[in-house]
Amino acid sequence: MSTSGATGGLLGALGRLLGRRDAREPGRYNHVSLGCNCQMAHVLKTLDLRLWSGPLDWVFSMPGMALDCLADDFAALTDRSQLESIPEPERRGPGIWRGRHRLYRERHGLECVFNHHDPAASEVDYAFLTEGVRRLRQALDTPGTDNRLWMMTHLHTPRATVEAIDDLLARRASRNHLTFLQLEPGHPEVAVVEAADLRPSLRWLTVQTASEPVGLRLADPAEDARLVEIIRAEAGRLPVVFG
Repeated sequence: MSTSGATGGLLGALGRLLGRRDAREPGRYNHVSLGCNCQMAHVLKTLDLRLWSGPLDWVFSMPGMALDCLADDFAALTDRSQLESIPEPERRGPGIWRGRHRLYRERHGLECVFNHHDPAASEVDYAFLTEGVRRLRQALDTPGTDNRLWMMTHLHTPRATVEAIDDLLARRASRNHLTFLQLEPGHPEVAVVEAADLRPSLRWLTVQTASEPVGLRLADPAEDARLVEIIRAEAGRLPVVFG
């Protein structure tokens, strides 16, 4: 096959992978997931807020990893020497647990980063990753752009880590607001606790639930619907930093 033919095939496969919506570019106002798995991106898509794919939409991460990515502008995330396919015997099922990242495994204990993709072995998957990085950089580095960034995790997260992420977002050319959702299972019913004394660019909500996160949603459908409505209400708020 000629070089042009191979390139055309790669671009065609990438286009099919991205889909029409994910092929959109960042605009004047963007909602962006910073992880820590597909659940946050899934809710934003459900609410018709997520219009393009970023690099942390579809990977297993944690706030410390997101902090690392912003600190080095995603250089390590896209470093091919750090990408590794997970051997078949170590995978948790067909088509899942496909790729790891050496640095984030060592630093954060992440045994799997790429659940449904394997950028170490697939040029299409690697292109998907780097295109997501390009879009997020564009959103963050375009003056006059307003970005709502969202992060959700059930892992206990030190306040200093989230504030450090907010600090790095403040250094970019765009105007950015981070909403951090700390899921806290094991409570009798859904309740929301707002953190006080935060800077205008940061909002922290602890969402107490009875059920645990399972894949893209909470195990209890009623609680998951309530979580979506909580995020819908937050998305409707105009952050002070944008006022």
